[in-house]
Amino acid sequence: MALVDPGTIHELNLRFRNKDEPTDVLSFEVDGPYGEMVGEVVVCPACAEMGVEELVVHGALHLSGMDHGEDFEESEMARTQEAIMEEVRGGQG
Repeated sequence: MALVDPGTIHELNLRFRNKDEPTDVLSFEVDGPYGEMVGEVVVCPACAEMGVEELVVHGALHLSGMDHGEDFEESEMARTQEAIMEEVRGGQG
């Protein structure tokens, strides 16, 4: 995981997603040395509306193949993310 400033994530978002704006989290898939899928999660805390821990979970879910489309709140990914965060918080919601 990498923590970056708004300028860096803006540049990455433009270069790799053709979106000319900063974002809170990006995920990059990388093939591991033995063919396994690994990756990098890049987080910009200054652009975040949620905590860094939740953004790391969000990025990891993208690396696992999940997507939320345009409506995150209604997606399976949102439900999975919330379930993981509940576990991280020790079930305290």
